Amino acid sequence: MTPIPQRVGKGRRHRRSERRPVGGRLWAAAWLRSPRQVGALVPSGAHLAFAMAREVPAGDGWVVELGGGTGSITTGLLKSGIEPDRLVVVERDPRLAACLRARFPECRVICGDACRLPQLLADAGVEGPVRAVVSSLPLLSMAPLRRARVMRAVSRALNGQGVMVQFTYGVHCPVPSRTLARVGARAVRTARIWRNVPPASIWRIEPLCM
Repeated sequence: MTPIPQRVGKGRRHRRSERRPVGGRLWAAAWLRSPRQVGALVPSGAHLAFAMAREVPAGDGWVVELGGGTGSITTGLLKSGIEPDRLVVVERDPRLAACLRARFPECRVICGDACRLPQLLADAGVEGPVRAVVSSLPLLSMAPLRRARVMRAVSRALNGQGVMVQFTYGVHCPVPSRTLARVGARAVRTARIWRNVPPASIWRIEPLCM
């Protein structure tokens, strides 16, 4: 019997598509739905994830990740030694949040808006101090009013006791000095990750007062 090459080609294309990472497809779909909300076209890399994890102070208290995406930063936080039952991941996109719940069943994954962070934590039964907020939110692309709302929410969640770890692809701090002053905080760039695509900077934002 004469083979039908066209069918073989379709089978090969189908097998290749099955090997693509599910998380990567979800990330691309989320970017197409809302590029300003997602920020980058590709998820963060492992080098950036571990560098951000190093900025989380030791001690008791919750670690809250904002903008969990497909879980690259989450993975770095867990591999750095943060206990999964002390890690809360907040993701606004419902499909990405569902992916995170499937990947990290021992963590608390909340689907919601970071502007409502204190209420989200309270509704999820997260009680006690928050020692760090690790953020992958695209603050640079946010409208100024929304960015200020996010920072106020983070400041209330930290309650003057913890730090915010934020990465950005820009050269300068993604939070304007006027906004930092309003929440009583200062920002210091702690690392530049050249091996990330694209290269990224890590900023440590420490609330000084409420």
